[in-house]
Amino acid sequence: MKSTPLGMMVTDKKGKIITVNPSFTKVTGFDEEEIVGKNPNILQSGKQSDAFYEELWKTLLTKGAWQGEIWNKRKDGRLYLEWLTINAIYDDAGEVIQYAGVFSEVTDKAE
Repeated sequence: MKSTPLGMMVTDKKGKIITVNPSFTKVTGFDEEEIVGKNPNILQSGKQSDAFYEELWKTLLTKGAWQGEIWNKRKDGRLYLEWLTINAIYDDAGEVIQYAGVFSEVTDKAE
């Protein structure tokens, strides 16, 4: 997780951030110590509607995965576009225990 060029975030089943990797920190500007324990909505840019997030969660909860482009906000307030994949992680009983998000910044491709 630490050596990949992709940004990574792992949350618990309620969405509280457990860990991020150095690539996440490089893109977002948030150090691991200041983001762990927070909800990923700290990154929300305001460019997506509530309906967008409702559909994201509906897909994630029914299919166990979601993938797509999303605008997020760095610690300094600048927006960036990312290609994000979120996967549910299950225990042996089939219950969600965590979510893992992996992203690459694609802002340059959108401009």
